Amino acid sequence: MKKVLPIISCLSLLFFTACQKELSDNFVTYTNHPLNDTVWLRSVPSTATVNDLLSALLPTVIVDSFDISKSDTTLTYGDSLSVSFTANSCVGSASNGGTPGVATGKLKLELLRLKKKGDFIKAFKATTSNGYLMETGGGFFIRVSKEGKELSLAPGATMKLRFSDVDEIKPNMQAFYGKEGSPVPASTIIDTSFTWIRDTDTTWLSTFQKQTTSGLVKGYQLNAKNLRWISADRYIDSTQAKTKITAILPPNYTNKTTAVFAVFANQKTVVYLGPDYPSRSYAANNIPIGSKIKLLSFSKIGDDFYMGSLDINDVGRVTSYSITPVKTTLVDILTFLNTL
Repeated sequence: MKKVLPIISCLSLLFFTACQKELSDNFVTYTNHPLNDTVWLRSVPSTATVNDLLSALLPTVIVDSFDISKSDTTLTYGDSLSVSFTANSCVGSASNGGTPGVATGKLKLELLRLKKKGDFIKAFKATTSNGYLMETGGGFFIRVSKEGKELSLAPGATMKLRFSDVDEIKPNMQAFYGKEGSPVPASTIIDTSFTWIRDTDTTWLSTFQKQTTSGLVKGYQLNAKNLRWISADRYIDSTQAKTKITAILPPNYTNKTTAVFAVFANQKTVVYLGPDYPSRSYAANNIPIGSKIKLLSFSKIGDDFYMGSLDINDVGRVTSYSITPVKTTLVDILTFLNTL
């Protein structure tokens, strides 16, 4: 028996050590911290902290005013953006709680501009149309209101946008409008059903260039038929072979706290990887094989922010990728997004 006991003790120790290792690979517990929560939900509530990311990251909104009843109005913002309204082109609606008919007097303008890939992530707006990938030349959120009641463009009226692109302009961009969830979520809640819908007028947008004191500015002109979400986009080559990609995060980064995006390296394309409840992962379809992308995860767990990043040089060799987020600060996340 004296020889058996040490053997049993060693086997017990080996078994205990092996169990410890297996557990540590799967999940690390954190004393009194929300990171211990590994539960996914079939339907994410508006109170989930993933929605805090939208409030924290949303780009700055320009607030301005103009009088539309007197004459045509052009609002200019530096050398790179102008917004033009014709007289009497905005109308109220009883459905918005306003007075039906042509709006007169001073109106309030709220404008949010998406210029770079990081801006689209900040606004949680992928450059996709019903799942199909697009390259964008820029996007906007434009709201006009009077006395707190939102207005729309009158039938047949347009709002003219002239704006520059941070990339080389493309000759075949088209107008797209945002299709929002119904009812439209509050600006503090991620609209997971949002998509871009192409204008019924599918002609290519006209381009322009002008010499300014800061150099040559090149851009697009878009005659918008609707307000709110507007963008200039073009579909990515539909003949290219495509695949589904999946991002796997540690179990404590759930759909209540985390959002995942794919950013393309060589074009202004941003894809949202939606949470897949059955597999507890994040996925997106229609990714062209051979693409060079960066997978990015953003999380808010408790009062802390986390970000994960993974470079993929050739989509298709592998389509399932593991991301390990690290604790960071909101300032560092915003600084990073500004570089994209």
